[in-house]
Parts: sequence; C-alpha cells; structure tokens
Amino acid sequence: MHRVRTTMQPHIDVEVNDAELLDLERQGLLVDAPPASAPAAAPAKTITPAKAKES
Repeated sequence: MHRVRTTMQPHIDVEVNDAELLDLERQGLLVDAPPASAPAAAPAKTITPAKAKES
C-alpha cells in the first residue's frame, strides 16, 4: 500500500494499491511530495545604513 495525497483533497493522506497509484499518476492527480530534507535557506541580507552626505 502507498500513502499519497491527491489534488482533490491534498490535506488527507489516502492509501492506494499499485494499480490505483499508477492510475492517479497517469491522470496527474497526485500532489508532489515535499523533499525529504528541505534545502538550506539562503543567508539573510545585511542592510548597511546609507552614508550621510558630507558637506
């Protein structure tokens, strides 16, 4: 059995067998599973204060 999420009810895990899984894949009705490990976040940008105009 496979646990999948469909586009019709993405908040519910559904158990399907191999044949049902194949049918859902062919019809494009499966929600993409999130990656096993999330990619590292980009470092935060540091904001430097604007230089004061010298007279």
